[in-house]
Amino acid sequence: MILPSLYDHQSEFIADLRASMRQHRNVVACGVTGFGKSRIAKWIMGSTLDREPTERQSGYSLFAVHKRGLVDNIHQVLDESPAVPHGIIMSGVDTDHSHRLQVASIDSLLSWYCEGGSYSIDRTFDLVVFDETHSNLSKLQTFLSAHDAKRAELGLTKTYVLGLSATPECKGLADTYNAIVQGPSPEWLQENGYASRFRYLSGHKGRIGELVKKGGEFTKSSVKSAFNGLQGDFVRDWLKYADRRPTIGFFPRLTHAREAQQILHSAGIDAEYVDGETPDDQRRNLYKGLNLGWYPYLCNVGVVERGTDIPAIGVVQLCTAIGSRVRYLQMIGRGARVAEGKKDCLVLDHGGNVHRHGFWEDDIRWTLDMSHRASKEQGARPTIECPSCGAVYRGGKCMACGYEPTARERRNVGLEFDGRELKPYVKKPLNGKPQDPEKVFVSCLYKAGYSGRTWKQAVGMYYGIMKSKGIQPRIPKRFHVGGREYESIGYGDPRGTRRVSALYDFIRS
Repeated sequence: MILPSLYDHQSEFIADLRASMRQHRNVVACGVTGFGKSRIAKWIMGSTLDREPTERQSGYSLFAVHKRGLVDNIHQVLDESPAVPHGIIMSGVDTDHSHRLQVASIDSLLSWYCEGGSYSIDRTFDLVVFDETHSNLSKLQTFLSAHDAKRAELGLTKTYVLGLSATPECKGLADTYNAIVQGPSPEWLQENGYASRFRYLSGHKGRIGELVKKGGEFTKSSVKSAFNGLQGDFVRDWLKYADRRPTIGFFPRLTHAREAQQILHSAGIDAEYVDGETPDDQRRNLYKGLNLGWYPYLCNVGVVERGTDIPAIGVVQLCTAIGSRVRYLQMIGRGARVAEGKKDCLVLDHGGNVHRHGFWEDDIRWTLDMSHRASKEQGARPTIECPSCGAVYRGGKCMACGYEPTARERRNVGLEFDGRELKPYVKKPLNGKPQDPEKVFVSCLYKAGYSGRTWKQAVGMYYGIMKSKGIQPRIPKRFHVGGREYESIGYGDPRGTRRVSALYDFIRS
C-alpha cells in the first residue's frame, strides 16, 4: 500500500509515537489543531494494514469518532490520494465488513456491537484510534471493556489504543492511556509555516461581571444574561475589523445564534446557521461553502468546536464567555489551519476570553494526572488591550497599530513591562515608608486576578505581605480603583472561592 507523504516533523512524531506505543500500548497523540493528526493516523493505520497479522491478531483496525457528523471527515481523509480502503459502520450507509479498516462513531459501535454490555460479534480490532479522545471518553471505555473481554475470550492479544487530541484533559484519561506524546509547539508550527498566525482583538464586551462559574464553566443562565443586548455591537465590530473574511461565530445559546443570523442578514451580510440537528449533507455543504467563500459568516453554538476542517477560516468571533481553557483552545483552533491567501486568523473577543485563557500559541505541557491540570496550572500570562486600537497582546509596542502604551497606562491595568512581556505590577513603597494597606490589597487583587487565583488566595497573599511588614492585616470594607469604589467580600461569603477576575471588572476578565 502506498502511504501518504509526511513532513519531516510529522515523521519524527510518528517515530516517537510508535516507540511509546511499543512501551505503553495505549497512548495519546497530542498535537494542536492543524498539526495533521488525522493524516498521521492514516499513515499509521495504512502501515498496519501492510503487515500480515499474526495468529493472535484479527488483522482489523478501527478509527472511531465521538459523533456521527465527524465520520465523513475521516472518510474524506482516507479517500484522499493515496487512498486507504475502508468500510463505514453507520446507519443509512452500506457497510462493507470485508475491509480491514473500519470507520464508525462511538455511538454506532455501542448500539451495534455492545448492547447489554457484551460484545456481540467475533470481529475485533488490533488497533483502535479514537479522535478527539477528551470527548466522550466514558463511551470509549465502555466499548473497550466489552471489546477487550471478547479479545481475551478469542485468545487474541490486547488491543493497541491511540487517542488523538489537541487538548488531552478530562477525567478518566489515565484509566485508558498510559502516556502522552506531544508534538511541536504551536509557536514552532507558526514560525515554520505549518500553522496560521493569530491576532487578538477585544470587541464590545458583554456584561462580564454577571458571569457565574460552576464546575469549570459559566452557568448557562449567567452567560445568557451577560450577552443579551450585544447583537448590534458584534455586527458593528465584525464590519469594522473582519474585512469580510470567512468567519465562525460562537454564541451562548441556539436562540442567540439564530437571532445573530437574522441581525447579520439585516445588515446585508450573508450568514448561515448550523446546529446539532442540521442534516449531514447540509452541514457538509455549509462547511464547503464557507471554505470556498460562497458566504462569509457561519453562526453556531458548539457544533464547529471540534473536529471540523475549514482551512479558510480567517476570523473566530467569540460572542460568548468560555470558562474552560480546553473549550476555548478548541474554538479558536478552528482558525489555525493555513490556506492560500490567508495571512492570519483574527480572534474577535467579546467575552474577555483572551485575557482569561491566553493565546493559541502558548505552549501547554499536557498531563494525564488530573490532580495537576495543565490548562489551569499553566494559566494565561498577562495581556494588555491597546488603548489605541483594542488589540490584545503581550509586550511593549502594539503589533497591530504600533502604539506603545505609557507606563501609566500599563499600571492602570495592573501591569508592567520587563522588556520581554507584561507582568503583574506591584507598587513599591517610597522612601521606606509603609504602604497604604488599601493599595497593598488592590495590588494583591491584581496579582491574583491575572494569575487565575480566587478571592481567598488574594486575601492570603495580602495577609502574608502585611505580616512580613509587622502590620496587623485588615481587609478594607471598600477600596478604590481608577476612581471607582468597590466592595470587599465578607468572611464566609461563598463568593470567596470564585476567581478575582470573575468578581471585579477592573481585572478585565
